[in-house]
Amino acid sequence: MTEQTPPEQAAPKLPERLQFTSVTVLVTSVVGSVVLLLAAMWGWYAIGASIRSQITWFQAATLLFFLVFMIAMMLSIGYSRIWADEDGVVVRNGPLLRKFRIDEVAGLRLRDGDPWAYLLIKHNGGVKRRAVLAIQTLEGAKAKRKIRALRVWLKAHGANSDGVTLEGEQQ
Repeated sequence: MTEQTPPEQAAPKLPERLQFTSVTVLVTSVVGSVVLLLAAMWGWYAIGASIRSQITWFQAATLLFFLVFMIAMMLSIGYSRIWADEDGVVVRNGPLLRKFRIDEVAGLRLRDGDPWAYLLIKHNGGVKRRAVLAIQTLEGAKAKRKIRALRVWLKAHGANSDGVTLEGEQQ
């Protein structure tokens, strides 16, 4: 007679795909963008019509370019996220997108004092740290739950630290 595991003791089924984003960072970037836009509009109004009439279209376009650039950078950082699925792990930090195979991943770290999590990538017998802005320390317990869930998912899908040492850790 074989012993069966009761349903309540069975291991929880892992999702096929994990995706995390930092709501705190997203809200901060949206609020910062709105504040910057409103301050720029107020400043444009505050300089007065006589000074505004002396500004050339090139000068106005330059100011507008820098305003749009700053808002775009803030929002791209706010929309940072991490995905993990059968194709690997994808980390989007601002405008940068990095893809890693699951067998390249040695681990995930969020130590006390770290501003965000780090994905540890195997490299020449050591590891390279890759920032994961989607998991921020300021999220507190929510960040720890994200780390736990992602570590379990990575381990279940074949990520391991076999053959690497942390002494070879690089930025």
